[in-house]
Amino acid sequence: MPTFLERLRTAQARSGGSLAIGIAPALDKLPAVVAKIDDPFLPLGKLIINTTADFVCAYVFHLSAYFAIGAAGIVALERTLAYVPKGILKVLHAPFASTDYVRAVFEDALGADAVTLSSADYAAPYLAQAQYAAFVPHGTPMPPHFAAQLGTYADLDAERRTLALAELRLTWHFGAALYGVRTLAFEDALRAAAAELRDQTVRA
Repeated sequence: MPTFLERLRTAQARSGGSLAIGIAPALDKLPAVVAKIDDPFLPLGKLIINTTADFVCAYVFHLSAYFAIGAAGIVALERTLAYVPKGILKVLHAPFASTDYVRAVFEDALGADAVTLSSADYAAPYLAQAQYAAFVPHGTPMPPHFAAQLGTYADLDAERRTLALAELRLTWHFGAALYGVRTLAFEDALRAAAAELRDQTVRA
């Protein structure tokens, strides 16, 4: 099994950039194309992935957004994670504040490739296998080991963060630059925005 860092390099080469798109559904912010669907979080996730998959190297799933609607949200999260095409990495953003969720987030349940943690103190169990990674807040004291698996995240502004691991960087977008259009033009606007944001990561 390739390491997480190897898979990230491959994903960036495939997508041509370092764009990571955040998916954080909210019932009061749904685009018109899915707003009238019962249990809309899975259709929305599929729509976002179908529209942007060729521009991204990773998707970042905001756990709290899915928890907000209870069991239906967790089912939608599990199925949306499974829907992500092979070769695109899946980061689950909690951030987790204990070691209790290792089995839940990786192969035993949700199938994520990486998680966010509140502290590097909890990292070791999440990184027991080289194909997984974790990210902690920038400035967190880092252990000397796990350099190829333990990275950091930091806010760029209200709608962007960076994910940094070894020499690689991801630009994680989750705001209006992607999701500012909620009309029936949502797909076209999202695709155009994803293409531009991917190209910005190349030019940066």
